[in-house]
Amino acid sequence: MKYNGKNLIALLLLCCLLFSSCGKQQPHTEHYEVVDGKIVLVEGDEGDGADIIHTGYDDPAPGEAASADGTLSSDGAAGFPDDEEYNSLQEGDAQIGALQARLLTACDASREIYLAADKGTARNVTLSANDIASMLTAIAGAGYPAQDSAGNFDLQGYEIMDSFCTAAAYSAEDTSGTYMIVYPDGHISAFMLSRTDGVWHLYSTSAAWNEDGTTRIYSEGRYAVGNVRYTSKGWLIYTRDTSDFDENQRSNTDAYVMIRVMPLSAEAKMLCQRYVEPVGYFENNLFITDWNEQNFAPIDFNSLYAYIFAMYNGTEMLSSYNARTYYHSVASTKLYLVPQDIFENNVGVFFRVSSQTLRAISDYVPELKGYLFLGYDTDYFNVTPRTPFPEVVSYTYNADGTITMVVDAVNPWYGSDKSFRHELTVRPGNGVNFQYVSNRVLEADSTMLPSQKLSAMLNVERAKTPY
Repeated sequence: MKYNGKNLIALLLLCCLLFSSCGKQQPHTEHYEVVDGKIVLVEGDEGDGADIIHTGYDDPAPGEAASADGTLSSDGAAGFPDDEEYNSLQEGDAQIGALQARLLTACDASREIYLAADKGTARNVTLSANDIASMLTAIAGAGYPAQDSAGNFDLQGYEIMDSFCTAAAYSAEDTSGTYMIVYPDGHISAFMLSRTDGVWHLYSTSAAWNEDGTTRIYSEGRYAVGNVRYTSKGWLIYTRDTSDFDENQRSNTDAYVMIRVMPLSAEAKMLCQRYVEPVGYFENNLFITDWNEQNFAPIDFNSLYAYIFAMYNGTEMLSSYNARTYYHSVASTKLYLVPQDIFENNVGVFFRVSSQTLRAISDYVPELKGYLFLGYDTDYFNVTPRTPFPEVVSYTYNADGTITMVVDAVNPWYGSDKSFRHELTVRPGNGVNFQYVSNRVLEADSTMLPSQKLSAMLNVERAKTPY
């Protein structure tokens, strides 16, 4: 995330103002740094760590009736209203009028930034990350929490949303909270979660920019919502009503909306981006099995090679579409052959594993002196993969120079901020030359572990060969 000097100053002033008004303090944390080649414990506050919040999800306040499953409904109402249309907005609804007024205020606050942004010459405008960040800061400065649609930036003005969520967890009173989403083309949507008589609804409205810099409202709605939760990790999670969707829509639409309210520390995000995100959880088992440098056998290196290739070469992930550019195909199959020296050299950069071990535990073909590779192909799947994404929630710099991270897999499909948890240890290096040392699954619900369809498909394709 990059800010220019003016935006950074504005952001710092905003944070100071919000912290002052909320009267909150960041928690005391332990932080490790390398000083003169040694790992030392630095006492004090990191300054950007997340608050630990106790809500109805984890620890109901005495005398309150927050439900056991974590809903922010003091009466325990968690389902959708009966016999309600998908969009139940009525003409003249005061709530949507108030939300649209807030949206126009947000547009006014970010207008100069949008107008000054480089929009290129293409018909489809795409703003730079810096411009999106500046718009978020401006909207938060106007009093409304704001995030980009991809979730690349922290929720700006998160203290406001945190206060709303925490208060809603402990009170049965009618309440509402508003947040904004900024899209790559600069359009802005406003959302308001509103609870009335124990029943939750979501109001939404969106605005687009006209060529002359004015804005126009182009959508509005009121939708039934159920199971609104605010977790101790700082995730706001609520359920959308998809009962009116057809089977294909339900299969390809997340039923949950998840907003990361409390920010993670900058260092935790850096560790995640460097060591976990390049592999992730899609069609590989690196992070969902237990292994270490004495036992690499559980790792499916043939499927993992798609990511190793990308990290080693600094390119996109290897797939069935681009594999033909680099490797020869295996006759009568969808397989490709990676020469043994290339495969073993690339893997050897990221793992301390010998060639003999790699050949013994991977899909190696001695006759061809290479390893079989099967890339991801959309023909193998008929639904959107229900794949989680990682969050590093804690980390330790070890005395031997390694780093151990506790990682939670966040899965929007299941509405879970911890569909499973694993402990990953890496050995840092210069540039891309780091090594994975071990992984251990700490907590897991087997129903939410990512599936590994490519492994089964590789066996199907190999059966078509004489090897």
